[in-house]
Amino acid sequence: MAGNLNSHGPNRHAWASIDLEAIRHNYRLLKKLSGDNRLIAVIKADAYGHGASEVAKALPNADAFAVATVEEAVALRKSGISQKIIVLGGYIHPRELQTCVEYQLDPVIYQQIHLDQLINYTDLEGLQVWVKIDTGMGRLGYALKAVPGVIEQLARVATLGQVRMMTHLACADDVDNPLTDRQLGRVDSLKLDDYEWSIANSAGILGWPDSHRVWARTGLALYGANPMSNRNQTVVDLKPAMQMTSLILAVNVLRKGDSIGYSSTYTCSRDMKIAVIGAGYADGYPRHKTETAQVIIGGQSCDIVGGISMDMITADVSSLENVKGGDEVILFGASPDANAVADWSETIAYEIFCNVGTHVSREYLNKD
Repeated sequence: MAGNLNSHGPNRHAWASIDLEAIRHNYRLLKKLSGDNRLIAVIKADAYGHGASEVAKALPNADAFAVATVEEAVALRKSGISQKIIVLGGYIHPRELQTCVEYQLDPVIYQQIHLDQLINYTDLEGLQVWVKIDTGMGRLGYALKAVPGVIEQLARVATLGQVRMMTHLACADDVDNPLTDRQLGRVDSLKLDDYEWSIANSAGILGWPDSHRVWARTGLALYGANPMSNRNQTVVDLKPAMQMTSLILAVNVLRKGDSIGYSSTYTCSRDMKIAVIGAGYADGYPRHKTETAQVIIGGQSCDIVGGISMDMITADVSSLENVKGGDEVILFGASPDANAVADWSETIAYEIFCNVGTHVSREYLNKD
């Protein structure tokens, strides 16, 4: 049967352009800002929708990569990625531990079952692991009081390779939140300075120099979005890597009092020229929005009016001359950026990237 009935990807009007040079720029910048510590590029969730294999191949000098699952890591190995790959979610079943050994993956361990499986494994072939410690995130990680026992058990595993330490900062995006200092204090209280640590995430790199301990991790900032809650004050030269673009399907002239869209949620306050754009929540663009949401058409900002539909967005183009069907529309990129769209839809840039990146087709710029 010819064609593909899947409504996502190349069958849609919208697409995402991924600038790999922007990602390389961001990696170099963040490595410098981390004090030239070793920098882990976090490419879980298909590199936040940017394409894990493509992003990894664009960073041949990256110190390491991190993903959430063993399966994600295996896919990278099979695509030719040879650098260290850290599995942040660790392993659940013994077969996943075996896969870590076979593919030379670094699992993160955070519960007793991990230790039991390591102890019972016949030959780990120098497997390297990261011990995750819960210093305040409240998700995965050994309790502080359990850490000495964890280290003692690991010391008895003769075929184990290097052991490193890791924790995750819960509120590093807020430079005024005291939790980060408390978390760093808890790290120091363990007196494990002989181990290599990974503490800083993207926000830690930008806002907390004391968290720069041998290995830093960058996720959101790698893709050009500022992770700080006070990003208007914390200015950093990150370059947005993803641009979402679509096309105008039609331009309609509506009269004062006419309504637009389902439930007639928008009523024209004057005679207006409205562009119907071929994108919607089926393409990952958020359905919920505030009244300030905008798109870029012909280099000018245009207000989104009415609700976001599955396949269509309507925008006020009354101020534009010669606008017509087929013209390109930037939904986000350098301006408005993903953080702005996230603010308008009362979510976070992580969700914007992931949703769009898994729904629309992607094209890659500056591969070399």
